[in-house]
Amino acid sequence: MYIHNKFPHVFDFLAKCVQEDSPEVKDTIKSKVDEVYARGTKIIYQDIDYSKFREDLDIERAIEILNWTMFGFGDKVIQQISSFENMREFGEQYLKEWEYYAEILKLSFYK
Repeated sequence: MYIHNKFPHVFDFLAKCVQEDSPEVKDTIKSKVDEVYARGTKIIYQDIDYSKFREDLDIERAIEILNWTMFGFGDKVIQQISSFENMREFGEQYLKEWEYYAEILKLSFYK
């Protein structure tokens, strides 16, 4: 949200890029977005504290569920982003919603 407040047009441009379905550029955009997701995922998971997970879990599968949840939530946000004019309100709403999901995941996977 800090970046959006400082550079609002960049955020709008990126949101429109992700929503673009023109066959001429769709594959190029997808490959760029996939690269960013891959780098982000690597950064997010590089310092996982495995000791917090319950012992009765397959941790790799739990992490896969976390990935599905985060990426699914991100896709949901992207689909709804154009319906908000006030980005601060948008960010606050989705941050609260994500915190709710994160709490469910913690209760499910952590000791």
